[in-house]
Amino acid sequence: MDASLSLRGIRKTFPGILAVDGVDLDLYPGEIHALVGENGAGKSTLSAIAFGEMRPDEGTVTARGTVGLVHQHFELIGRLRVWQNVLLGREPHRGWRIDEGAARERVLAIAQRNGLEIDPNAFVDSLPIGVQQRVELLRELDRDPTVLLLDEPTAALAPAEIESFFATVVQLAARGTAIMIVTHKLQEVIAYAKRVTVMRHGKVVERVLTAQTSIDAIARAMVGGAVPAVAARAPTELTPCLHVKDLCAGSGATQLRDFFLDVRGGEIVGIAGVEGNGQSTLADALAGLIEYTGIIERSGTMSSIPQDRQREGLVMNWSLVENALLGRQHRKAARRGPELDRMRARADTQAIRERFDVRAANLDVAVRTLSGGNQQKLVVGRALIDTPAFVLAYNPTRGVDVGAAALVQSRLMEARNSGIAVLLISFELDEILTLADHVIVMYRGAVLGSFDRDAFDRAAIGRLMAGSS
Repeated sequence: MDASLSLRGIRKTFPGILAVDGVDLDLYPGEIHALVGENGAGKSTLSAIAFGEMRPDEGTVTARGTVGLVHQHFELIGRLRVWQNVLLGREPHRGWRIDEGAARERVLAIAQRNGLEIDPNAFVDSLPIGVQQRVELLRELDRDPTVLLLDEPTAALAPAEIESFFATVVQLAARGTAIMIVTHKLQEVIAYAKRVTVMRHGKVVERVLTAQTSIDAIARAMVGGAVPAVAARAPTELTPCLHVKDLCAGSGATQLRDFFLDVRGGEIVGIAGVEGNGQSTLADALAGLIEYTGIIERSGTMSSIPQDRQREGLVMNWSLVENALLGRQHRKAARRGPELDRMRARADTQAIRERFDVRAANLDVAVRTLSGGNQQKLVVGRALIDTPAFVLAYNPTRGVDVGAAALVQSRLMEARNSGIAVLLISFELDEILTLADHVIVMYRGAVLGSFDRDAFDRAAIGRLMAGSS
């Protein structure tokens, strides 16, 4: 069988970084092929080259038909409607005007054919991240690609959304589409992919049929050895830190209704729930970004790990040093008298780089040159560098590899062990059950149930996440 896409001898360098080093790769019709590796291994760069978005320094790309790419960080226009984003540049016309009715019907038809629920008229910036991901996918499906490249497509999806997403992917493969999925979720690799290619430091280090490997074997190949364990939970003295009562905020499906919780220093409280049930509203209210009624009482300083690192956590053209200062610039630790302490800023950034294994050529490169996972590790390190009293951690391991996820989780556990209060909002239930001392289930903006660690019940939590008891 001829390959739908062939890459031969692909090599790509950036200043100070060899991103891709002589990679060969073939994608075949009707196959799901997984590409995995550590953050910075070269996966996203290779995907961009395969799509034609980036030119290789050396090597060739041969494609049969159309190649589509769903980006890790969505390239959508928030002020436009769903149908406008999906059909941008390909809109149906009636005479010289865009036929909006035909456009909406076309988007609905594509969505229904692929099992994707969407409102073509909704403005993109009003949609949860999981629904925005569907818009990005629909845009590529409208082009009827013979090859579809998916870069971390499930990083922001809840478990139910992931199952629905892969139902669509399997359906596409059954129709003959060659699919490559870049992912850090190795259970997805084993469940859905026929083949897996492992990259490390820009090179392919393993190619194998998924039927002949395991999650542990893939993880070891990714990191070049055993995956580090998450730091152990230690006894702590609990101290009052955050008290929330009768909290109401937002509107519509994400509205908070008489929400309550307490987080004490020396514990991690996990918020479990399907995305779009008020988690973003809660985070915004705690950060003081929206108006609310009710009580929010907090003692000590607060740091946050935002849900979208590129839109809410980083300035992409700024350096690592400048981004490590972002949000901390008014704190005493960051200043020398009335001015910023530049030497301290560089020292703090270097400490983050070492403690969180942020891989970058140097401290002065623009943060956009880092892989998504290394950007995330910088954001997490910045949140913890000043030892705040309270940390709001929203999907802290989104888009990071298995080794980096263990590192981030270890640092959050160490923060908890040192007496910091951590509120963990995560759509990865396994992550919540691993880290949390107490779990609150959130549904339609309200607390539907709570569990202490010694009484965790995965099945019961799952039912409550779906709105049933």
